[in-house]
Amino acid sequence: METANCINLDYLRLMADNDEEMIQTMLAMLLDELPSEMDKVRELAAAENWDELTRVSHKMKSTLAFVGNEAMNTANKELERITKYKTDLHLTTSLVATLDEQLPSVLQALSNEALAS
Repeated sequence: METANCINLDYLRLMADNDEEMIQTMLAMLLDELPSEMDKVRELAAAENWDELTRVSHKMKSTLAFVGNEAMNTANKELERITKYKTDLHLTTSLVATLDEQLPSVLQALSNEALAS
């Protein structure tokens, strides 16, 4: 995936009211939180801790809204749904893989955006 096209920061800019300092703060928060949240997702999925994975996925929804990566948003929402209702749990592996596949490009794009400002 092209790094520049894997994020859409329109929502972040809207919520920051185009305040460059706030945007930088939010970008730093995303760069800090996303890797640790993904570590939790991987660990909880591997441990089949569905209730806690539901909570982490729910929390990640707001974080991912600022990133604007549709593949990650979709995979995370589906992950939350299936772990909450404990249906189609066999899909967790592919959903976590989708999140993992997108993460490096997203982090690079966020980092590039932070440096460009």
